[in-house]
Amino acid sequence: MERKRPILSVRPQFDTALAMVQALIALVVGFLPVTIIAGTIFYLLLNIIGLGRFVSASGIYGFFLLLSAAGIPAVYYEMRRRAYRRTAFNFYDDHIDFQYFHFLINRRRGRVRYEDITDITQQASALQEQRRLTNIYLYVPTLDYMQQRGFAGLVMPDLPLTRGYMNQVMDIIDGTYAQRGQQPPAPEQGQQASQQPVQEPAAAPAAATGAQADGK
Repeated sequence: MERKRPILSVRPQFDTALAMVQALIALVVGFLPVTIIAGTIFYLLLNIIGLGRFVSASGIYGFFLLLSAAGIPAVYYEMRRRAYRRTAFNFYDDHIDFQYFHFLINRRRGRVRYEDITDITQQASALQEQRRLTNIYLYVPTLDYMQQRGFAGLVMPDLPLTRGYMNQVMDIIDGTYAQRGQQPPAPEQGQQASQQPVQEPAAAPAAATGAQADGK
């Protein structure tokens, strides 16, 4: 049986400049912990096998400091490139099939039905704005077991703004709900309040007006 083709396939864009900046951030955050942990473990192993007296502790930590400074950016860059190459969000008539890599290592695959999506937002960091990239967040409470920083749902990262993915995704989901005669995901509270029509006061019943006239 031939597999059905998706209506829309969304993949993140691997931006070299953005990845290099993020690799430098990973270096700043990780080089000291990596140097201390790796250097301590290596120094203890040398002492266990009786070779600790031939190597100074400062020399070991200096070696791992240089190794982490050169290795962390390269490893992060390559891991991100490979993870993005295998990340995909495929939109079908009533669901999304997804695959992405949590922390660039753990592969996660699954399916989300449109009826489980409660909201859609688009956000971008300052670095992404410079590279004309953005993130789309699909809020799916049923994915609470995959929560990240209090967010339950799917994040489609580093999407080019020129492709207009936000409008395409909303059109697909809204179209599916329209076919079923259901309401699409509700907008945020601020938008919902501004869009709600103002109700005019109801007119007095005609019967009451007639009764007042008879009384006179």
